Amino acid sequence: MALITDTPYGRNAVDALSAAVALERDFPGWLAATLATVAASQPHGSYDLTAGRPGSWEADLVRRLLAGTVGEDDEYLGMYREGGSDDE
Repeated sequence: MALITDTPYGRNAVDALSAAVALERDFPGWLAATLATVAASQPHGSYDLTAGRPGSWEADLVRRLLAGTVGEDDEYLGMYREGGSDDE
């Protein structure tokens, strides 16, 4: 099994998350907002973050975290797009 840090983006992600754990007072909120921002940059929004593992427990937890942040149907996803508009 390969380690997450075996890829450059995996190493960068671990470094960024480690820094956020150390510096963010509200790490769970920061993580939710970060995932929402990534989802907002994807063509199919939150769906794209879990499309590779539909039905898995990991995908379910990511979906639930995002739903609590951007709504069940991504209705608040626009707030996390560059420019910060919630107009769809």
